[in-house]
Formats: sequence, C-alpha cells, structure tokens
Amino acid sequence: MTALKTDLKPESASADPLLVVMCPGFEEMELTAPVDILRRLGIPVTMAGLQSRNVEGAHGITMRADMLLVDVDSACFSGVILPGGPASWTLRDTPAVLKIVREMNAAGKLVAAICAAPLALEAAGVIKGRRVTCYPSVQADLASAAVCQEPTCTDANIVTGKGPCAAAEFGFALGCYLGKSEEVTRLRREMCQG
Repeated sequence: MTALKTDLKPESASADPLLVVMCPGFEEMELTAPVDILRRLGIPVTMAGLQSRNVEGAHGITMRADMLLVDVDSACFSGVILPGGPASWTLRDTPAVLKIVREMNAAGKLVAAICAAPLALEAAGVIKGRRVTCYPSVQADLASAAVCQEPTCTDANIVTGKGPCAAAEFGFALGCYLGKSEEVTRLRREMCQG
C-alpha cells in the first residue's frame, strides 16, 4: 500500500537544530510551548530574532533570541518554525523570512507555522495544494492550500497549527514528525495529558 503524502516522515531526525523565527508581536504561547516540548524531546532548537536579540511578544513578554536572523545559514538547520500572532503579517512581508522558508522547503526540510503564520508559507509559495490549518480569520488568505479545521495538520514536510490553544499539540506534532512518536507518548503522560 502506498503511503499518503500526509503520512510522509523524514527518514531520521537530523542533529542540526530547528530554527524558530522570533518577530516582534509573536504569540508567546505559540513560541514557548513548542520550543519547550521539542527541547524536552532532546531536539535542538535555535531562536533567531528578526530585528534584535530581545524580542517583545504580543502580550508584553520579552524573550532573548540566540542569534539574529541576518546571521542564519539555512543549510545549518533541519527546519524552520514560525510562531504566529500579530507578528504573522511581518513574517509574510519580510523577504529574508520567505527566502529561508523556500530554501528549507526546497531541501525537503521541516517547514512549520502556527496561527496566522501560515500567511508566510502562502507568500513563499510552499503550500499550494497542501493541507494546512490556521487561525480562522486568515483562512481565506490561504487561497492555494486546502485548509482543514484540525488543531494541527501534517502534510509531507509542512506542519501547521491552528492557534494558541493548539500550541502544545503543535509541539507534539513536530516531535512526531521528527521521529519521536514514542517519546511524545511518554512526554504527554509526564505532562499530565491523558
């Protein structure tokens, strides 16, 4: 039986870190929950600030990035994650972000976005014909994709999440995509889910 494209997984998780783009106005839950879960799973994550190392989120929480986006070489990362919130429109309109998304996608690496951040995936042209989920108010803006209503959606190398309340599920979906399904099951128990 042939695997559906939504069932495709990488052959093995890379030792290269994942890149998380931190843009002013990011939704704090959508950054912290997935990064926390990935690190608990032993998956390295590097956070890159779009404009500075100190980045203020949508609700006034300032976090410090590990590096600046201008210093990122996409070849050194195993994928990219875009937290949403009000930052989503800046991500969509920033050529450097779109370039990284296109490079990661062309290399078959993980491309992930949550909430309204799939707007950047649409602008980069990487979700045409793909199943994605997103914040309801931007659904109509993802004209090239097939938008579903699930909390998370994985289609080949594209992983998307619906919004803040799906942030933990998004993190677990990323872990499963990266070949850590058994560890995700254990972590869910340890974190008192189910």
